[in-house]
Amino acid sequence: MKYLVTILIVLAVLIAGAFLYAWSGLYNMAASKPHWNLTSSFIEMVRDRSIETHSQDIQRPGAGGTELKDTFFSHYHGMCRLCHGAPGYRPEEFAMGLYPKPPEMTSGEIQTEFNQVEIYWIVEHGLKLTGMPAFGPSHDEEDLWGLAALARAMPGMSPEQYNQRVQRAGPHAGSGQSHEEPEGESGSGRHGEGETEGHGET
Repeated sequence: MKYLVTILIVLAVLIAGAFLYAWSGLYNMAASKPHWNLTSSFIEMVRDRSIETHSQDIQRPGAGGTELKDTFFSHYHGMCRLCHGAPGYRPEEFAMGLYPKPPEMTSGEIQTEFNQVEIYWIVEHGLKLTGMPAFGPSHDEEDLWGLAALARAMPGMSPEQYNQRVQRAGPHAGSGQSHEEPEGESGSGRHGEGETEGHGET
C-alpha cells in the first residue's frame, strides 16, 4: 500500500510540474524552433498509432476504384501540390515555413511509412497541428481514394507524365482550382529555366 501511495505521489508531482512548466510559457511554440527530440518522438508515436488504429476498419476499393483519373490530378495540383510539391514542382514558398514541414510526395517517404488505406485516412481526416486539412467534408469518397492512389504513385512519375495529366484535366476541372504554368515558366515556388528539381528535408 505504501509503495502504491509513493507512486501516486510521484505521478501527481510530475503532472503538476508539467502543468506549471506549460503554464509558465517557457516552452517555445515558434514554428522556427523545432520540438525537443523526446517531444517529437512522442508526437510521432501518437500520430502513427492513431492513424493505424483509426484506419484499420477502412475497406480499400477494388483495382478499378483507384484508377488514376485526370480529375484527381486537377484536385492535387490545385491544392496538395502547394505544400507537398509534385513531379517538376517544388512546394510553394509559404510551405517552407510550416512546422512540421510537409513531406514532399516525390521523395517516397510517406509512401514508405504509410500504406494506401492510411494515406486515405489522412487525406479524409487531416492531422491536428500540422497544417494538413481534412478533405472529407469537401470531397467525395472517389476523389479521396483517387488522391491517396495518386500520392502512392507520385515517386515513380516523371514531370512530363504529371503535366500531361494536369493539362488534360483542364484549368478548372475537378476542384475548380486554377493551375499555374509547369516547370520552366515564371512564378513563385517552381523551378526557373535551367534549374533541376530538388527536394528539401522532409
